[in-house]
Amino acid sequence: MKKANFTISILIFLANIYFIPFSFITLKNSGGAMGYGLLLVPFSLSINLLMISSGLTFKRKFNKSIGLLIINSVGLVWALFWLWLLLSTPKID
Repeated sequence: MKKANFTISILIFLANIYFIPFSFITLKNSGGAMGYGLLLVPFSLSINLLMISSGLTFKRKFNKSIGLLIINSVGLVWALFWLWLLLSTPKID
């Protein structure tokens, strides 16, 4: 279970390599020309907040926690869904 926690936590950190700049750029540009990009900010911020629970698994006290394993597993599925959706949808210019 310890290895599963570490693996899922590392994958969440890798997904956030995309979502942290995405959140920052979207907020900086005010969501684009008409502001519709701001609708995606709550989803990206929820994925950014998963770094807290995944960071806890690297502490000795929490690395065998079943609750964190469940939270991080559901969060990883959530992050991968949005990552797939954002990368596979063609951009309309």
